Amino acid sequence: MICHVVFYKMKPGVTAEQQGALVERARQELPRIPGVRNLRTGRSLEGAPEGYSVALVMDFENGRALEAYRVDPDHQRFVKEIAGPLVAETLRFDFVFT
Repeated sequence: MICHVVFYKMKPGVTAEQQGALVERARQELPRIPGVRNLRTGRSLEGAPEGYSVALVMDFENGRALEAYRVDPDHQRFVKEIAGPLVAETLRFDFVFT
């Protein structure tokens, strides 16, 4: 099992409402992409450490499923059209759990 973790730092001026809408769109759209399991989304409770205020966490069965997700057209559209206008920086981490 691979746990894929994404942190978003918002662009200046992005409102709490826009962050909430981004989280909601992720909840609606990302689980539809083949291979995505157990999507969790959220926003920072105590301010944004280093400015990263939104987190997406999801699981994939294996590396092939994660790679297929990365190039999936629906994922690419989410990154460019939904997250892109709001997100200044992204951190990604992948962890293998056995």
